[in-house]
Amino acid sequence: MERFKDILKASNLKSTHQRLAILECIDTHGHIDIETLFELILQKYPTMSKATLYRNINDLLAFYILEEVKLPQQKQKYEIKKVPHIHLLCSQCDTVEDIFVETNALFETISSQSGFQIQKSFIVMNGVCKRCLSKK
Repeated sequence: MERFKDILKASNLKSTHQRLAILECIDTHGHIDIETLFELILQKYPTMSKATLYRNINDLLAFYILEEVKLPQQKQKYEIKKVPHIHLLCSQCDTVEDIFVETNALFETISSQSGFQIQKSFIVMNGVCKRCLSKK
């Protein structure tokens, strides 16, 4: 929790119990959609409204503390902002995993071949996770 208080303070945002609860829940569950997040937070803070959740999510996005994760054919999800990474989406169980690999060489190749200057990327790779493969 102290880590999140420090992050909020560095962004000049107040460390409210709502924001801390949101950050802790997302940190615990990884990639999470707003409905699931709301259900989980209501267990601890039954008086929090959906409007409060949305307002805080928008603030955390605006200050680059959270990041939207847009996955094909899934609800939009949120995660704590991390260093650039690739998302692995299992086509069988819909789990999302992060993999941290160096992408600079790929971006340089794309830029040099196309003349396109990449400012931001979001890479999702679809496949089957280890857990689902082991069930076969």
